[in-house]
Amino acid sequence: MTMNPTLNQTPVENDAAPLLQDYHRNPQTEENLADDPAKTVMLLLQGVVDKGNLAKLCHTSEAYVEKGFHLGRMTTILDALRDRLALTKETPLAYDLDELYRYADKAIQEAVYEKESFYLDSALEILTEIRDAWLEMMHSSGQMDDND
Repeated sequence: MTMNPTLNQTPVENDAAPLLQDYHRNPQTEENLADDPAKTVMLLLQGVVDKGNLAKLCHTSEAYVEKGFHLGRMTTILDALRDRLALTKETPLAYDLDELYRYADKAIQEAVYEKESFYLDSALEILTEIRDAWLEMMHSSGQMDDND
């Protein structure tokens, strides 16, 4: 154990919590995802749903700080999803997705303060449906098989 002078001499364990450990990038994985934008979107959609489910679990167990952390991650992932939209005249679906992402993001913002989980449930329902539709599209187009 070491002493951390910035934390009023509070002892710091050498083994940091996983949340506080450095993120290690994997260049090979990132290169593969860059070559497969549909799979990247699928992973982002799965990630936002996973974070939503964790936020819901934290809400239920009254772990509000952790809930806020997961809600923040959801917002970050939604920003990444919106950044991948090609908003052109030829892509009207992209505008629809943008509106759904914005609605989900607003619901997430409201979920920060809610006593019940209406807004979080609403965001999760929308995002789960988008994820499921995206997965179905990838399966039907042959971009993903049952082993992925």
